[in-house]
Amino acid sequence: MATGFELAVLTPERAVFEGRVEYVQVPGTEGYLGVLAGHAALVTELAAGTLTVRKPGGDEVQWQVSGGFFDVAADRATVLADSVSGDEAEEPAG
Repeated sequence: MATGFELAVLTPERAVFEGRVEYVQVPGTEGYLGVLAGHAALVTELAAGTLTVRKPGGDEVQWQVSGGFFDVAADRATVLADSVSGDEAEEPAG
């Protein structure tokens, strides 16, 4: 059985990342927020800061986001960012 949850990191222009992850940390307006599989549903506003994603196997990727929203529901989380830059931001999603 697969561990983790599905994550989509999206901007108005493109999908930056879509795939399974073990952990995501987002810069919320009230401070950083970490999410693991099974987290309660939530919607929160994002502040400018570092988005950290831990993929299955332990590899971590970081992006800089400039704001937007973060949504967690069931087995899926979505980052709707105003803009994203960093490690893999210019590569195709997946």
